[in-house]
Amino acid sequence: MRFLLLASVLFTVFSTPLQAASTEQQALDFGTLVILANTNISSVIVKDDGSINTQGSVYVLKNGRPAELLLTGLPARTQLELKPLSTTQLIHDVDSSTSAEFSVRLNGFPKYVITNEFGEAKVFIGGTLTTDRSAKPYADGQYSSSTYLEISVNY
Repeated sequence: MRFLLLASVLFTVFSTPLQAASTEQQALDFGTLVILANTNISSVIVKDDGSINTQGSVYVLKNGRPAELLLTGLPARTQLELKPLSTTQLIHDVDSSTSAEFSVRLNGFPKYVITNEFGEAKVFIGGTLTTDRSAKPYADGQYSSSTYLEISVNY
């Protein structure tokens, strides 16, 4: 069974005095996965540094990568404190009743980043994909989900 998930993460940045912006450079990608049996809860963890861990009966055929967000329009060489304001839990069911469900949770969200001389900062965000332990199999194909993440930027 081939299992591919691309989770696209959408972001918004708020900053008081400046006109800050955010651009998604890379979506969170769990890679190509194989789930041999869906009888136990299994998970794939993509960390913000790009390392990947698995638990249970899920195997990685092709590595994924963390989401990459570019923040712009901020003061140069300034430490930013980042706080997620909205929920980051996704539940996705592909093909309704024909495929098992999974959940995606964002993790590895950095607490602080420092802008460069142009007032830009890159933020890398990891995620965890967890299977639901059901008798249903995962259908072969490409799975994708999107979430809206609102973050507060303080400096």
